[in-house]
Amino acid sequence: MSQTESRPSALTYRDAGVDIDAGATVVERIKPLVARTFRKEVMGGLGG
Repeated sequence: MSQTESRPSALTYRDAGVDIDAGATVVERIKPLVARTFRKEVMGGLGG
């Protein structure tokens, strides 16, 4: 790349339409609903 060319700016999650905070809020809101589906075979929780 020559010195006259500039690198394209990095694309962020927000630029792509992703809202991390909104996603985290949704996960917190659905945790009780997800927990009601757990059976003895479930080894982990939501997201891990």
